[in-house]
Amino acid sequence: MNYDNLGKEIIDLVGGENNISSLEHCATRLRFVLKDTDQADNSKINELPKVLQVVEQGGQFQIVIGNDVANVYDAIVKNYSIGQTYAKEENESGKRNIINIIFSYISGTFSPLLPALAGSGMLKALVEILKSLNWINDKGATFAILNATSNAVFYFLPIFIGMSASKKLNVNPYIGGVIAASLLEPSFTNLLKSEENLTFIGLPLVVTDFASTVFSLLIAIAIYAPLERLLKRWVPKVLQLFLVPMLSLIIMVPLTVLVFDPFSEYVSSGIGIDYMLGFSRILTGIIIASFWPFLVVLGVH
Repeated sequence: MNYDNLGKEIIDLVGGENNISSLEHCATRLRFVLKDTDQADNSKINELPKVLQVVEQGGQFQIVIGNDVANVYDAIVKNYSIGQTYAKEENESGKRNIINIIFSYISGTFSPLLPALAGSGMLKALVEILKSLNWINDKGATFAILNATSNAVFYFLPIFIGMSASKKLNVNPYIGGVIAASLLEPSFTNLLKSEENLTFIGLPLVVTDFASTVFSLLIAIAIYAPLERLLKRWVPKVLQLFLVPMLSLIIMVPLTVLVFDPFSEYVSSGIGIDYMLGFSRILTGIIIASFWPFLVVLGVH
């Protein structure tokens, strides 16, 4: 299959490179934000090899391709200068509302991480099967290495979220990763053992375990993105190399600890599982099962 030719045909049929505001992909779909969707020829796109369906949803022009989507995406990005910037996602027709933007942000953050999450999850299942069959010793080095490999992406998920969300919002992904890594660094995690009332510059500090945290990091990076752009406008260019990252970190890490994580904890506890269980266990099961995918995406599960 010549993915370069397929990519060229797709670009031509969606109205050309100049009609594309942004492009990203998930596990099965190319997700375009087009300036004018009327320029796209849906019927001819549907006739292309590898194309399964065309879907217009949430302000996006989505082309369902399946498992080969990454190959087609890579061919397009290689041959065309198509941005993936968050700022361009407001298309001219104004179809994207705040809900669409939020879910685009979340899906755009998690889509690049899906292979790592899926691979680690399947490896974790394999390790558990081997352990249950007594084929490996759960006290031995083999188990320790395989278990660490399967756990790593989940334990360090905040770092991956910070980098992926920053890339989605078109800001420095490494600063986003450092914001998250700061909350996993031993100097911070050792505060979990403290029995004293902790404060940060006089403000009360409630320290929680950030390993596997999602929701608070999504909020933090959403605030970091406009902060970085603002700092780049204010800080002289000769000082931007060190001053913009320094100010970003010194602002965002304390904000995440003092504000975003407590808010995340409040949302998690505010769902009111205990109250719902007391009211009706059957109804609780139905409701939680219905909303569980969204709770997982937001990290409050």
